[in-house]
Amino acid sequence: MKTKPWDEEIEIDGISYPADKLNRKADADLLTKVLLKRYKSSKEQSNKSSYVLNLNAEWGAGKTYFVRRWCEDLKQNHPVVYIDAWSNDFMDSPIITVLSEVQEQLLETIDKRKIKAPTQKRLKNIGYSVLPKILAALVKRYGGFDINELLESDSNSQEGDTKSKELDLSKAMEAMASQAFSEYSEYKKGVKTLKKTIKELMKYSIDNPKEKLLALKRDYPVFVFIDELDRCRPTYAVEMLEAIKHIFDIEGLVIIVSTHTEELQHTIKVLYGNEFNADDYLRRFFHAKYHLNVHLSKELIKANCDLKAIDPNDFTENSIILFPVVQNLEGQDVDTYQDTILEIVVHVADRMALSPRSAIQLTERFLICIEQLESSKSYDIVIICFLLAAHMFYHNSLYIGILDKIHNGLMGIGVQKNDDESLTKFLETKIVFDKSSYKEQLTQNTNLLKTLEQWHHNKHPHHQIINPDTDAALRGVHNAFGSVSSYFSLVLSLSTVDLHQVQLLRDVVGYKGRGDMDSQSGIKYFMMYYGLENTSFNEYFDLIELSNKFRVNSEVSG
Repeated sequence: MKTKPWDEEIEIDGISYPADKLNRKADADLLTKVLLKRYKSSKEQSNKSSYVLNLNAEWGAGKTYFVRRWCEDLKQNHPVVYIDAWSNDFMDSPIITVLSEVQEQLLETIDKRKIKAPTQKRLKNIGYSVLPKILAALVKRYGGFDINELLESDSNSQEGDTKSKELDLSKAMEAMASQAFSEYSEYKKGVKTLKKTIKELMKYSIDNPKEKLLALKRDYPVFVFIDELDRCRPTYAVEMLEAIKHIFDIEGLVIIVSTHTEELQHTIKVLYGNEFNADDYLRRFFHAKYHLNVHLSKELIKANCDLKAIDPNDFTENSIILFPVVQNLEGQDVDTYQDTILEIVVHVADRMALSPRSAIQLTERFLICIEQLESSKSYDIVIICFLLAAHMFYHNSLYIGILDKIHNGLMGIGVQKNDDESLTKFLETKIVFDKSSYKEQLTQNTNLLKTLEQWHHNKHPHHQIINPDTDAALRGVHNAFGSVSSYFSLVLSLSTVDLHQVQLLRDVVGYKGRGDMDSQSGIKYFMMYYGLENTSFNEYFDLIELSNKFRVNSEVSG
């Protein structure tokens, strides 16, 4: 059995996983090497047990993607079990979840023709005889009687009644103690029997694989992946950890628990209180922790967001422009266009100091905005992204301040003495693109001049205007735009221009016809060429507020 390389798309259990764009294969190779060394070292120790790793990554890092693809690699040489804890937390006991998944997935890899019928039956019925004893003990551990409640005396009772209750309680405690010792003894026997049967199942999976698995030799350890534990209900998550430590502590097992560990700590505090040291508690269960790093990038966004709404050919059909990424009227490569849009979204997220998770949420809301765009209109995506980020993550400190400035006609003046510190910092933030990227965004097509004229005619069908200055405007577009405040002011100034009163756009931007335009003039020239003056800031605000009525899963999940 040969799995696909990481740079190719793969289907696992009916779900398609794209090619690796975040170089996760390097993490998988490193972890495999380290875990195999740790396993071999543990074999030399007297107290042989399982090895448990906490794979830690924040939301949006692609934990499940990484784990599923890593599992496929490991299957070349080792038995592997994958468990989605969150999809199973409706079960009463995580022991049943883990046991049933281990049994089912390992049995699936065994050539049953090489196993005698009695052994097959025993492996198939693994745990049936001992589970009731184990679960009975755990029910008392997590959901049984409260001894303090039994010891409470009724303040309204008479003294004679109290003495009588003390005698009754003494007998009850004696009986309970006897039962507890008996149950504990049965629990220990049950766990020992269960571990022995699981070890037998592991050995059969290694020694008697199906023919399709014979291409490479299978060996210990057996890898068990437990994914999405941080999303489970608190009692289930804690019981899962306890089960891993006490029930599945089996020689030859390597268990990888995939979590956003900070969220898991919050889950534990739900049970034990906010003052409880959840970090120390988790250290009891894990031998080591590996942090799956995530960096803000275009590839991260593509791995987490459905970009179908960004379709340049659909925009062309509906006469929509997302300035400054102007699509070719004769047909546009979708992937290239989407990449260019995402570069701007990532740039804005970086300028706004957003975390990778927040950048993904920003993109999801941006996509909702895209779905609401009106036909035959032009929109500035830099403005949309900055306003969205301000609304979502800095609503009181930034968004309200921007709203007030624009409505009061103060944005063009820039930073004021009485502006909030956060608003001042935002307005002074530099918008800086790569030196050539802005030109590339404006020239996504193969025939710029022809496309310019076509778009301009679409936006201004009754306006005959001659514009010989597009080359000078392009040469004038530099890599630095200045501050957010100046960019917003530039877009605001567009609405004051009446193109019907001019013959040349150079007159509007103050270009005298000699040399290159300056950066601001060049940008304004193209903004007007593509009809941005027809979209008011109130329309942008309405778009942002409308998108706020929609919430995607990424904005509400932990």
